[in-house]
Order: sequence, then C-alpha cells, then structure tokens
Amino acid sequence: MKYKLLFLGLSLFLYGAALALPCLLFNVVPIDAVGVVPSDPNDVYAMKGIELTFFGIIGLLFLQIPALGWLANPIYWLCCITFMVQRYRFAAIAGIAAVLIGFGGTFSAFWFNLPADSGGVSEFSLSQLLFGFWLWLAAPGLIALAAFIGLLKQPARLATRSDQERRHRLEL
Repeated sequence: MKYKLLFLGLSLFLYGAALALPCLLFNVVPIDAVGVVPSDPNDVYAMKGIELTFFGIIGLLFLQIPALGWLANPIYWLCCITFMVQRYRFAAIAGIAAVLIGFGGTFSAFWFNLPADSGGVSEFSLSQLLFGFWLWLAAPGLIALAAFIGLLKQPARLATRSDQERRHRLEL
C-alpha cells in the first residue's frame, strides 16, 4: 500500500497527542469515614493519557475492572506491527478490538469508582470523557481503516480448491 507510512505516522501522532492531553475528568468523591473532613464537592481531576497509561497497569495488577481498557494499548501496538508487515486482515481486527476494548473498559469507570489515594479517604468517579480519550481511540481506528482499505486493494491471494483443481486439469 502506497500510503502505509503516512497512515502509521498519523496514527502514532494521534496516540502521542492523546498521551499528552487530558483524557478523563474525574470527580474526587470522599469515602464516608468517621472523623474525616469531607473534601470539596467541586473537586475534579483531569487525568492525562500518560498518567492513565501508568495507572492502568497498576489497576490491572489490583484487578480494577475499568483498567481492562488499558489492554487496548498492547493490542494497538500489535495492530501497528501487523499493519506494517501487510497483514491487513489481522491489523483491521486488532484495530477494531483495541477500539472496543479501550472504549468498553474505560466506559465501565462510569459505574465503578477507582481508588484516589492509598489511605482510602476518597475515590475517583468518572464524570466526562475528554478530547485526549477520543484521540486515543482514533489511533487504532485509523490503522483499522487503513488496513481495511489495504484489504480492498489486495488481489485475492488464495483461490478456492475447485479453482485450483480446474487449473490443474487444464494443465494436464
């Protein structure tokens, strides 16, 4: 495919921008504890993509359900590699899987609060998906789209068995 490096470069740019930008907006919710002064109800925290990447790995180690969205990252890198070696079908499937897993895992944070500190005083409650999050999902989506275009432009590689038998008979 002629524009393979262009698509990969644009996808990596989107991924890098997502790491640098705020991706998720959390409300900091105090956990009801005796003798603890409640925090400000307007206390919010915008978490950048690089922070989410780090805390996603830790969340997986501590079995936090929304951290399953982090698994979209290695699937995205697999998608990029398979795209570059022109395994377009696998790249398209991996790209779509990365988008679905990333969105589904992160979206589950609307229902599952995350620990905000080690003392157990407050939790993060997801309130909004920010621009960086959508850029993060666009990166594997772009590779999946480019891989699908690559699939459409490839000639059929394998003929059916009956086609192969017919050719063999004609050669005899």
